[in-house]
Amino acid sequence: MITMMAELKNNVTGEKSPIKTIFEYSRFGNNMLFKFTCENSKLFSAYSEHNEPIYRGDVCEVFICTGEDINEYYEIEVAPNGTTFFAKIKNNDGKLVASFLDKSFSSSVTLTESGYDVEILVPFDAVNAGKHPVRFNAYRIETEGGHENRHLLALSPTMKPNFHCPESFIPFHYD
Repeated sequence: MITMMAELKNNVTGEKSPIKTIFEYSRFGNNMLFKFTCENSKLFSAYSEHNEPIYRGDVCEVFICTGEDINEYYEIEVAPNGTTFFAKIKNNDGKLVASFLDKSFSSSVTLTESGYDVEILVPFDAVNAGKHPVRFNAYRIETEGGHENRHLLALSPTMKPNFHCPESFIPFHYD
């Protein structure tokens, strides 16, 4: 198993962020494994039920495209309180249509002295992986305690104040 590791950057500028986030990903059997180490967090979770808009608080996110159309992809989110979000997104030139899905991945959150760690294990079957190359991007939102002036971080920055830019997805290297 090969693990790829990187530090998330400011999503708008592409520069290093003072809000440090180490991201790792790898293949684990017939699963994709994503790990976030999130420092400098005030652990603000805006909601507590699956598929609520948890992106209004602190959250780690992975967008995964497994088909030919890069404008159709899965969005997986995990908040510091363990709340999850799972949807299939159709992105029509920035107009998003979400089909909410039952949680068919596993996730865990571990609180740390300086923030939290998130681990997400996504079975290939949960996102229809296997027929086409997988493309993805990883993100983190840090609100510093719920303030609207949030930090948007990305593995492959979109260079916009928005994560829903599939042209910024990168290949998921299996091994």
